This record gives sequence, structure tokens and C-alpha cells, in this order.
Amino acid sequence: MRDIVQSGDETVWDLCILGAGIAGLNALYAACEHLPPTARVLLIDRKASCGGMWCATYPHVRLHQPHPMFTVGNIPWAWSKRPEYLATGDEVAAHLAHCLDQIRDKVAVTELYGQNCIAIEEIATDGGARARLSLEAVDGGASRVVDARRLIDARGLDIPELEPLPLSSDRVVSTTPQALDMAGDAPVYVIGGGKTGMDTAHALITRNPRRPVTMLTGMGTVFASRDFTLPTGLPRYWRGKLVLPTFRELAMRFDGTNADEVFAHFRDTYTLCPTGTGEQFLFGILSERESRTIARGVKAFVGDYLVDVCDGRGGPELVLRSGAKMPIAPGSVIVNCTGYVLRAARPDQPFLSPGRTILTITSRAATHFLSSVAGYFLPHLFLTDQLRQTPLYLLDIDALRRIDRKLMHITTVTHTFLNTLVLMNALPFCVLDGCGLDLDRWFPMHRRLAALIDVKLNQRRYCDHARRVLDRVQADHGILCGPIPG
Repeated sequence: MRDIVQSGDETVWDLCILGAGIAGLNALYAACEHLPPTARVLLIDRKASCGGMWCATYPHVRLHQPHPMFTVGNIPWAWSKRPEYLATGDEVAAHLAHCLDQIRDKVAVTELYGQNCIAIEEIATDGGARARLSLEAVDGGASRVVDARRLIDARGLDIPELEPLPLSSDRVVSTTPQALDMAGDAPVYVIGGGKTGMDTAHALITRNPRRPVTMLTGMGTVFASRDFTLPTGLPRYWRGKLVLPTFRELAMRFDGTNADEVFAHFRDTYTLCPTGTGEQFLFGILSERESRTIARGVKAFVGDYLVDVCDGRGGPELVLRSGAKMPIAPGSVIVNCTGYVLRAARPDQPFLSPGRTILTITSRAATHFLSSVAGYFLPHLFLTDQLRQTPLYLLDIDALRRIDRKLMHITTVTHTFLNTLVLMNALPFCVLDGCGLDLDRWFPMHRRLAALIDVKLNQRRYCDHARRVLDRVQADHGILCGPIPG
């Protein structure tokens, strides 16, 4: 822990960044391009160190994508492992700490950890508008107020830690992926069919093949095929399809009303699913080998949702949303792998405050489906006062999820495609090229150039179509899906 702010410090910071995960660190990296070395910058997080969700994730987690495309700015990983290596959670956390070390060489960063943000407001002063944060120590210590000339709220998805499910029966063990005993022999019921559930099932199957594993997967989740999306070795020169043309294809098929049809095309063309069926996609990636291992190793997939575990006449029973009940053995382990992305209630905070001192990166007013990418690009526009003049569209992804998950996916793809083209016009090439999060960097230059030439030549047609579609989604569903308010 470095340079901790003392209670009662009345310094007005040049920039405050709230959130020290992948989004916040990318915002800090981008801000360094626009701040003098003497600027005073404050980095705040509720955890005890930088790293966001990677500080407390489950031990068997691995990156979805090759590790070079998960970074801060374009800071390389400090090792020589093969590019296709999928880094572990501890390795990701260490890399993010390394990235912060690199940023400290550019600007003076003061870190304040263990703080919950209670309130954010814009205040008027004789020197102009300022951002004010009210903070409260996580450990119950003193509260404090922080003032800054600019604030970037980069908490992003602010993913909470999973908790054991509260169950009525005390004859089963309720736990989380973080606390799961991999060496045990009791039957395991993995609750959730997303990436966390698949990671957990895969770890159980590969480490203890004889242990019975059942998955409750609800409507089912499909995953982008890593073998197709991110082929390794020489096949990168001809196999697979880049993200930009994939998003273009889906966006141009979408008319605002045919999300089911476009989703079905996407599912049949680009994805795989260990359960055999899937009705939602949350931008997760699996390899064909991982999918086969899970499909063959899981004892049963149950396409339903867990309501509770109760004690019946013959022992504990899973109580399902459909009304069905499933008897299970006493001592069975129930692992909470339920989806936590987009589930936390987030306040409807303005994307940009009236006095232009506060930028909020949030799924309630998203500019990209990845908060990390938004965290990199938006500060370049925010700190040069160009945001209001840039024709980006904002999207309330949380509200869309509650309406229709297929509509959420296809609309989010269309929205991200539009904003990518807008950013390509609004930002210098050096800024665009400095985003190491771009998955298309995995492919050789000639394939990337072909995709860029296509969108440059057809940009007006693509943008006009995407705007018409997004305007229709907003009109039909009454959610935020339109330009940044003037």
C-alpha cells in the first residue's frame, strides 16, 4: 500500500479515479497521456489493493482469451510465455499490479484502498465545478470527503464476490467456487451454466474424474468457440473471423425487431455449448476441448433453476423453479456459480455530469460492452472536453437484460459496432493502436487491414443502419439507447 491519504487532507486533486480494476487502471493509463507529470492523481478502491475482481476470484479461474489481449493500455506482460497461454487469476492480478507500477513512472499516483463510495456529487465553487466523493472505510474507520477537478467513476461492473446460497436444509454443504474443496468425494451440484459454472465443472472433472458432478444450467449459455475466434499458430493467417467483421455482420442483419433470428444465426455459426442447448450469450469463450471435457464428464445437465434445498421424507431435495423436486444425497455440495454480471443494482448516475467534471463508466449508460475498453477510450475524450461533441450512443444494458437476453446481446453488438466506428473517427491513430485489449490484434496485419478498409469504405452506410436500429430499440422498449445528451 503506497502513499495513503491522511484523514482530513483538504487537497483538491487534479484527477480522481474510482475503481482500481481493469477499467480503472486503463482510465488511469489513458489519463497519463493528457496530464502533466506534476498532476496529483488519486486512485480509490474498496479492496485492499489494485486488481478489481482478480483480487478475490476463485483459484481455478483462467482468462477467456490469450493473455496479451488482457492488459492496461499496451503494457506487455513481464514474461515470455506463449501468447495463447490463458493466465490464472493470480497471474492476472500480478500483471495488473505490474501495470500500475509502470503508470507510477509517468504520473504521481496516490492510492487509497479499503474505501466504499457513499455518494458522488458535482458542486459549485468560486473556481468552477468540482467533483466531490463521500467515502467510508470498509473496516468501519473514519469517513472522509474528497474533492477533485475531474472524476472518472470506473468501477465498471463492480462485480461482487459470490456468497454461499442460503438453503433450508442443513444436510448439504452450501459453498462458493472460492471455497470449494476439490479433493472431496461428495456429489457436487454446480448452480449456474455461465463461465464460472463451466470453469468449476471443468476443474472438478479434470482433478477428480470419479466425483459425481451435476450442473443446473437454466436456459443454457452458449460460448464463442476459442478455436474459431482465436486460432493458434499459422492458422491465424487464414482461419477464424475477426471481431470487427463479426460484429458488422450481426449488426447489419439486425433490424431492431429480429433479435431471435440474428441470435440463432450467431449461435449456429460461432458458438458451442457443453449442454447442447443455449439461449443466452454473455461474451464468454470456451475451446472445443474444454466443451467436450465438460459434456462427457458431467453426470447430468438440468435445464432449470434452483429455488432451495429442503429436507423431504427421504432426505434433502432440490426444489426447482418449474416445481419439480430432485432427491440428492446427504452431504452433497451446492456450489453457487450463478451469474453476477449485470445483476447488482447500479444507480442511474449521469454518464457525464452537467459541469463536465464527472465521467461514469457503467452498464446503465454503456458505450462498449466491455467496461475495460470504455475505460481506455473515454478518458481521452473526457480530458480533452470532446465527449459531448462525439456522436457516441449510450445503452442501458441492465434494462435490456431484464427485457430480453437475446435482444440484449444483439443490441449490444450493434451498439458496440457503431461506437467503434465513431471512435475510429474521433481519436488519433496512436490512441486506437495503443489499446491492447483489442482481440483482433491476435491476427496478422493483412487481415486486420482488410477489416479496417471495409469499415472505412462503408462507414456511412454501416453507421446509418446501426443508428436506425438502435433508435428503434429505444422507441419500442423505452430504454436508454441513444446519443449522449447535449
